[in-house]
Amino acid sequence: MTERLERNLRLIPWHELLVRTNPWIAIFVLFTRSNFDLDGAVRLAGLYYLCVVIFEVPSGWMSDRLGRALTLRIAGAAWVLCQLCFILGADSFTVIAIGQGLLALGYASLSGTDVTFHFDTLEALGRQSEYGQRQARVASRGLVFGGAGALLGGALGLADLRLAFAASMVLAVAQFVLAMRLSEPPRSGDTAGLFRQIGECLAYLRQISLVWIFGYGIAMVVLEHVAFTLLQPWLTDALDKTPDELGNTPLLSGALIAVVSLIGAVFARSSMRMSNAFGLNTTLVGLGALSALIVTTMAISTSMAVIAVIAFRSAQGSAAPVLISAAVAPKLEQRHRATFLSLDSLAGRLSYGTILLVVATDIDDNVGEGLTRLSIISWVIVSATAISALVVRRRACSLG
Repeated sequence: MTERLERNLRLIPWHELLVRTNPWIAIFVLFTRSNFDLDGAVRLAGLYYLCVVIFEVPSGWMSDRLGRALTLRIAGAAWVLCQLCFILGADSFTVIAIGQGLLALGYASLSGTDVTFHFDTLEALGRQSEYGQRQARVASRGLVFGGAGALLGGALGLADLRLAFAASMVLAVAQFVLAMRLSEPPRSGDTAGLFRQIGECLAYLRQISLVWIFGYGIAMVVLEHVAFTLLQPWLTDALDKTPDELGNTPLLSGALIAVVSLIGAVFARSSMRMSNAFGLNTTLVGLGALSALIVTTMAISTSMAVIAVIAFRSAQGSAAPVLISAAVAPKLEQRHRATFLSLDSLAGRLSYGTILLVVATDIDDNVGEGLTRLSIISWVIVSATAISALVVRRRACSLG
């Protein structure tokens, strides 16, 4: 058993590289906007987040009950099929929507399972104290390769946007093959039925520190995506191009996402040091404010100088998940970890999917209007997280 667990630790970084290297990410909104206009592209994005809601908790429960490795294999199979839909779907909204559903199934299956698989493996080896720093390194390296994948996708998109999907399908196949080699860590107890499991996980919210982290997890999903959903349409406008004549937009999109990923890698690697220096809640609120600042800057200007601010887009999305999983996992029983994190992700994705559907109403092809609405929503969320963090701190001081 020890040998198989040690092999898991060797394979986990490679698995992270494969799931984060996504050439399609550099061109997807360019692809959907060119076929379905901006409102159609935003609707498809909203559909993705709402599909994740459907799969999120069942996949987390399956991870806790049936196994982490099995759930990661399901993610890989779903991604292979989704990329096939994107390649063959062309201008069919229905086929692309099915692809979005499969993409959602993959990410819902990955969500919470990858980090708990890592923690469970270390815990079985008696090395759980290493988790924070190890996960920070794993996430950082994944982001570096994610940047390389985005650059590849942008370059392939110059010839044909569908080539980025083909490259992504090859990587999805590789991830599935690697997941077949992962060994399930030993389990400490039986997992309850789905609805009882949800109730047991929600019972942890009696702890005020977990309540705040759970609430921040919802905010994080929204804030880490507000500057991304309309990034590619913003670039198209900034370059004075059109959805039908993209010019070098795919390549610039890939290059920008590559830079964003590299900076995100630095933040992921530094996440535990930031938390130790400034405190967990302060660090998380600051990362959220940075995300809100980015989308606000994009709403104000289409100057290429704004790229210097956009470069920090992944700061929150790379550092915050490391901090959240490191703070949450030790406070939960093993049989509840993936379901709890899935519940948090579900609430966040449901919130963001709903926001996108509202934002898409009556914006036609106006990127600036969409960004302005997302900016206002972002600052409301940041204010709520900051105020609630102060309340939690005062409550902790009064109890102490």
